[in-house]
Amino acid sequence: MKNIFFIILLLLSFQLPSSATGFGTYKTETEYGLIDGFKWNFFNRGENKPIVQLKSETKEEQERLEREKNKPKEEQDEIRLYRFMLDNTVAF
Repeated sequence: MKNIFFIILLLLSFQLPSSATGFGTYKTETEYGLIDGFKWNFFNRGENKPIVQLKSETKEEQERLEREKNKPKEEQDEIRLYRFMLDNTVAF
């Protein structure tokens, strides 16, 4: 039992520093759109609907894009200002 505990402790001691150095250096899957880019239709699937659908092809996403197009443009939106703040850039 002590040997198993020692092996687990040894593996964790190698794993924790390596995960700490990689923390925050890579973008998450949602920032790349790898997870959010799909709609899964397992239980609410109608006739002739695929199980996996690209989110950009769904009716809800098309309606959201139309609302975004019709929304008046602001001079500077919050997301853009936040990115400028992260990049340490002064926005004029």
